[in-house]
Amino acid sequence: MFSALDVPILDLDEVGRQVTAVGSEGFDALVQQFGEGILDGEQLNRGRLAQVCFASSEKTTQLNNILHPLIWQQEEQWIHEQKHASYLLIEASVLIESKGYERMDRLVVVMTDLAIRRERVMQRSGMSQALFESIIARQCDDADRLRLADDIIENNSDIKSLQNHVESLHMRLTERFGS
Repeated sequence: MFSALDVPILDLDEVGRQVTAVGSEGFDALVQQFGEGILDGEQLNRGRLAQVCFASSEKTTQLNNILHPLIWQQEEQWIHEQKHASYLLIEASVLIESKGYERMDRLVVVMTDLAIRRERVMQRSGMSQALFESIIARQCDDADRLRLADDIIENNSDIKSLQNHVESLHMRLTERFGS
């Protein structure tokens, strides 16, 4: 929705996929750290990687130590390429957990009740409830998200309500950071 308002957005999950492409530094480091069991033939099997890495906090930390520096390097380059926007958005699922929010001017949190979040993620990705729960267990809790947020977008309702929240925040951010 922000993209439709001509706001430049960098999706750090997509950057994560790029820095782990076959033959990349990230791909090689993941295979070295977690073994060939995370592969499906020559390709990274993200489901298996998630099962391995979210099984323990130690493995989650190992994953983050490999990926975050590579992702942040791409993020920094992207930011420097943006010249004419009032503001930029960096979309990331673990921005708080990685302390990445400390690099940002503001933290926008999209909040959805846990039951709705679970249903949407499992429906969209085919993820099992057990894997969803293990990932949630490695993330900060919603109270921390709300405490750290500068802006909150509620996403418990329909698309029109979400659109209204986005447009309202867009107007406030444009006023704050330029035209």
